Amino acid sequence: MFFFTPRYLKHAKLLHKGVTRFIDYKRDLLPQAKLEEIMTLRTSLEDSMKARDRERIKTLNDQLNKVCENALPNAGTSEISDNVEVFFVAIVIALGIRGYIAQPFQIPTGSMQPTLNGITAEATAQDPTPGILGWLGSHLTSTRYINVVSDHDGRLRQSEPLTEHRFAIFMPYCILHFEDGHEIKISSPKTQLVDELQLIKHLAAMPILTGHDTPDSRGGREVPGGIPVRKGQLLARGIVHNGDHVLVDKLSYHFRTPTRGEVFVFTTNHIRGINVPAEQGSQHYIKRLAGVPGDKLEVISPRLMHNGKVAEEPGFKRVMQGSYEAPVDGYRGYADAGVVYGSINKIDLGPEQYFAMGDNSYNSSDSRRWGAVPERNIVGTALVCYWPLTKHWGWIR
Repeated sequence: MFFFTPRYLKHAKLLHKGVTRFIDYKRDLLPQAKLEEIMTLRTSLEDSMKARDRERIKTLNDQLNKVCENALPNAGTSEISDNVEVFFVAIVIALGIRGYIAQPFQIPTGSMQPTLNGITAEATAQDPTPGILGWLGSHLTSTRYINVVSDHDGRLRQSEPLTEHRFAIFMPYCILHFEDGHEIKISSPKTQLVDELQLIKHLAAMPILTGHDTPDSRGGREVPGGIPVRKGQLLARGIVHNGDHVLVDKLSYHFRTPTRGEVFVFTTNHIRGINVPAEQGSQHYIKRLAGVPGDKLEVISPRLMHNGKVAEEPGFKRVMQGSYEAPVDGYRGYADAGVVYGSINKIDLGPEQYFAMGDNSYNSSDSRRWGAVPERNIVGTALVCYWPLTKHWGWIR
């Protein structure tokens, strides 16, 4: 299945990341000679990792720790040693857990509803801000109430008047930029702000279609630059529900093969039908694992067929309990290929190929459209929904 990376190489990669963080955080405090010495040792570490020189890596590990401990001026040896040790240990633990054991993800779209929720928003006619009890409840359910009125007269800057940012993992938000440097923060992700909360409509501007279409996401609509904004003008009003946050088990698949019916996360590189600009890198998708190597799959709406029989795993049964005309608990079965544009109803999986489908089949592109998921793309199985505290909280089935 997956080959094992030797432990000494894993530790070397973590050491390299730790040293890089140390340089980034302390560059302005490090003497030039020490900075060059650390960077030279880091280059040697990179060369040794490529050559898989275990003994040289061990020697460099000791040298790098010693040099970093004594790198900063005007501080006692014990103080620097303690701080650097804690710094490295914290980085190694965090990166080790994230890189090899478990990793948090936020569900961005509605392709897995109602099993898992993506980020959604709805515009309101009136200010939706609740009272104190509603405000407290909003923190538990990760709901945000938006009522943003401009506090400034001016024009939006020409280049990137609207930018998206993220505070920790829970709180994506946007900033509206003016030509004179003034900024207005809006606590909503960009897609939901522009589309559902109708920022462009409130700005009285015609939308400019840019970006690219990818499965499960809309083409990006950008706010044009140079638009005049009046003080007191409504910019956005509505309710934003943050997507579910899940913890992905990255360890189990090193010891077993993926199982049909699991919810799993994979990267989009090497998938023929998903074209993402190189500067954006690979994306992560979350779907249900509908087929494993050697399977013959067919959709006879609302059913999914495995090798000529109706799928038997609990996750598939839950999706198939309803139909488009008569949904059950929000599940509507599997959509025919005519609904998922450009897809096909039958597929045969070859070696090291896996098939991905969303539980919200009528609003989810799947492997019928963009191709099978290569084995090397699989990140892990979605283990638990840890936030927000809604009915989805707990183990993912």
